[in-house]
Amino acid sequence: MNFRKRTAVSELLATMMMIGVTLSVGGYVTVAAINQFGLAQDTASAAAEIQQQSDGKLVSLIYAAVMPSGSCPAYDGQSEGTLVLELYDYGTVAFNPSEAFINGTLFAGAGTLTPGSIGAFTFSSPSCVHASGQTVVLVDPYGTEIQLGT
Repeated sequence: MNFRKRTAVSELLATMMMIGVTLSVGGYVTVAAINQFGLAQDTASAAAEIQQQSDGKLVSLIYAAVMPSGSCPAYDGQSEGTLVLELYDYGTVAFNPSEAFINGTLFAGAGTLTPGSIGAFTFSSPSCVHASGQTVVLVDPYGTEIQLGT
């Protein structure tokens, strides 16, 4: 009898190799998706900045503070109440927001920022507001939007 020695991959080793291939491909796809999401965010941010520059309306957030209200509890050790934003206009055209959205809630016009000036805008909310974690979108009558995060 002529016995021939056959070599083969065991079932356990084959299973481990398939798991390894699956994890490698899955990791690659996940990293590619995360990079694409970051690219989309960067593109949207750059588009907003270009729009502001073309309009000559460039506004930056100096600080966000809260004037405490007696009926509001503390949030993370900080008082809650009325939100105050200190903004600086480093553009070439005055910015006069007619609408302000804080976390999607509409507020009436905020005021006027002239070029090279600092202005404080106060937003009284029916609910308690804290200074951190707010998304603020200011819109002027011409449709220029400026989004700030606290």
